[in-house]
Amino acid sequence: MKKSILLFLYNFLALCARHYISRYDIKVIGITGSVGKTSCRTVVTQVLQQIPSSLRFYSSPKNYNSELWLVFSVFCIEDYNPNIKNLFFISLHILQIAFFWVKKYDVLIAEYGIDSPKDMEQLLKIAVPDIAVLTKLDNVHSENYPDGVEQYWEEKWLLLLSAKNKVFVNMQDEYSKNKNTLLEEYSEIFWDISSLKPQLKKVWEDEIIWDFHYLQKKFSLNLIGEENIHYTKLAIDIALYLWIYLERAEYHFNFHLQDGRFSIFHVWENILIDSSYNAAPESMKQVLWNTKKLRDMLYPDYKIILLLWDMRELWDTSKDSHQNLVNSVQFAESIFTVWPQMYEYFKPELEAQEFPWYLKSFLSSKEAGKSLKKYLKDNTSSQYIVLFKGSQNTIFTEEALAQILPVSQKKHLVRQSEDWKEKKEKFFQSV
Repeated sequence: MKKSILLFLYNFLALCARHYISRYDIKVIGITGSVGKTSCRTVVTQVLQQIPSSLRFYSSPKNYNSELWLVFSVFCIEDYNPNIKNLFFISLHILQIAFFWVKKYDVLIAEYGIDSPKDMEQLLKIAVPDIAVLTKLDNVHSENYPDGVEQYWEEKWLLLLSAKNKVFVNMQDEYSKNKNTLLEEYSEIFWDISSLKPQLKKVWEDEIIWDFHYLQKKFSLNLIGEENIHYTKLAIDIALYLWIYLERAEYHFNFHLQDGRFSIFHVWENILIDSSYNAAPESMKQVLWNTKKLRDMLYPDYKIILLLWDMRELWDTSKDSHQNLVNSVQFAESIFTVWPQMYEYFKPELEAQEFPWYLKSFLSSKEAGKSLKKYLKDNTSSQYIVLFKGSQNTIFTEEALAQILPVSQKKHLVRQSEDWKEKKEKFFQSV
């Protein structure tokens, strides 16, 4: 009975969302991929909001990317306590918005996330994008697909093939390169920034920006990861496609990404990079590259320490995915690993290459953080860039950072709600 009620409410909410989008002729920018969806959505949204135009843009501040959450994004609902009673009352509220309220925005930027077969079809019943974006494909989240990772990727591509007008693809993987012929003239590659010649600069001690030139204009952004240049250029191209005129000679974009996505803290003259939100092979490689580039371009005298946690949900590709990172970490002086897989797969590879690294393994993020704190205090003659990166489930990378940061900065870590704190406290008591 409960399942039937939920199915009815979900179908009703999808109908309301379709009506609202059609009634007000709302344009939808849909973003999918295995990694980078949220960062891409955030950068694209904030660029479009900061370029003067008559259009109003909306994207949920939450990670709303599944069926129910996509509906909530359409109706700008940002707080919801999941239970069937609340869902019933919020459905009545959505009914009012869909048929009687005024238009709230002109363009919706939304994530399309999938975990199981047919998920994308359900999302497309809610909102078919006018513009579709594919960030990057990876092996994560593919366990629920009986035919393997290519079935998962195929479903991701449904978003692109369903787009009404325009598609942007990064073309970094062979699968996308082969599939792109199906899109014909509707697709555009957005991952090539070689002609932009970006420069990383330190403006103040705690402010670092990228500068680049595009379309005979100068752009700058206060985000460090190189992928954010790709997303910024993508947003500019989308703006032009939406007939937004770039009248200025220079644009400085001031971004705020969600916590745990290459955030920087300064502690004891060291630089701590917080990339603790989650991890997958491609995002891990990108963050390692960003860390090395930051050191090489701005802090050449600093040494690098890596705190790397296991990558989860890789299933039968886990061993290869972890071992393939070995060549990406050779710039580090010290490596702290948390949970067994990263250490077990790294150790023989590192020993075979005879690198004189300090390699230590932990089963708890808190213990790794305490050990790192002591390490930094015992080696004050050097300055360090320290990267924190790992998956989230039963790992909680941010708790290593919490052992080092002052109290005033801990609020900027991920998963700091009371529910998360209670869940983590129970977990660490059991470790």
